[in-house]
This record gives sequence, C-alpha cells and structure tokens, in this order.
Amino acid sequence: MQQAARLTRFVDRKQPNPELETEWLITSRPGSAMSVEEMAKADRCYWGIENGLHLRLDVSAGEDRSRVSTRRSALNLAMIRRATLTVAIDWIQRCPNPRQATLQGFYDAMARKGHRKALAAAIASKPSSSPK
Repeated sequence: MQQAARLTRFVDRKQPNPELETEWLITSRPGSAMSVEEMAKADRCYWGIENGLHLRLDVSAGEDRSRVSTRRSALNLAMIRRATLTVAIDWIQRCPNPRQATLQGFYDAMARKGHRKALAAAIASKPSSSPK
C-alpha cells in the first residue's frame, strides 16, 4: 500500500437527519503518481455502474421491491427490466423535453400511449434505432 485516504460525506437517505458515511480509499500508486483529486475521481468512476444502471433498476424500476418467489421468475423479470431500460435510454436520448427525459418520463409516456409505441419498437422488423 502506497497511499490511503479517508473520504467522509453526508448521505441523505430520505431520513430526517442525514447520516455520516466514511469510505477508505487505498491504492498501490505512490503519491507522486496519484493526487487526492485523482483518487476522488477514480472513486466516482468506480461507482459509475451503481449510480447509473443500478440506480435506475433499484429506484425507478423497483427491482429491490420485487418479491417474486421463484428463480425463473426473478430472472425473467430482470431481463424484461433491462430490455425496458435499453429502450428507455434510447427514448431519453431522443426526448425533446429535458424535463421529461427520465425513466419515469418514459414510463409515463408509454402509459399515455397504451404501450403501443413500446410494443411497436419491440416487434419492428427494422427499428429506427438500429444501424443502417
């Protein structure tokens, strides 16, 4: 171990009082090779998946609230959620209204259209998002 750093932050988990969280960062790189700012950046990059896909699945898609009783059902629902998220991300990137360009905005738009648009995208023989 060449360097160690203590990262302390407040975490607001929708509780009356935010809690204090401490994380230890350890690297084998010498101090001359990795500054404090670079260590913080590496930590943020490390958590990119947690903050992106995992957050969307847990919070917006309700994956953690799902209480299916069989492994096969859990696998099927996980695949459906990820496929839905793939379509949603394409929709979000093309959404003209930035305030609606969220996963919840995608769900709302699909609900307003009776899911016809999502079904059309799923069964299209030549989807518009595929490469030409």
